[in-house]
Amino acid sequence: MKLFLDTTYLLPSIKIEVEGISASILKELLATPDIELFFADISLFELAAKGTKLIISGESLTMDEIRDGIDVLQNHPRVKSESWTEHPFLLDLALLLRKIHSVFIDCIILASAVCYADCIATFDQKLYETILNNPEIIQEILDVNQQFRFWFNDLSAEPVPLNE
Repeated sequence: MKLFLDTTYLLPSIKIEVEGISASILKELLATPDIELFFADISLFELAAKGTKLIISGESLTMDEIRDGIDVLQNHPRVKSESWTEHPFLLDLALLLRKIHSVFIDCIILASAVCYADCIATFDQKLYETILNNPEIIQEILDVNQQFRFWFNDLSAEPVPLNE
């Protein structure tokens, strides 16, 4: 399975704990041979932004930890970064998603997942539910990727499709 990771799942790589998931979730996913891991290159910006915000607020995080985590993500042979600028339909889908979701970076990440993977790992169940109430968006997603699914939170349940 090609699994696209929302930025939340990358935060442990820069030593930021996420409530609800193991700090070793990335290692656990990497140890699963039938899962290929992907993320949007714009997530690296989000990691740096979140990390520097925590440093400024006094958290015990360093720029070296942020740089090291980003370096690992960029250079790990089993984790692939996908560009949001290279797929011809990605920005169109992100624009459509933006009509129902206020955070454009989230729209780019979800559109990237639809264009490059089978499934997205995300904590954003509200966005999924909003999509379910928008048949036009469901159809656009399924036109690009008929088998696309959402996998939520700690990934203990099965991924869910849009077309149940």
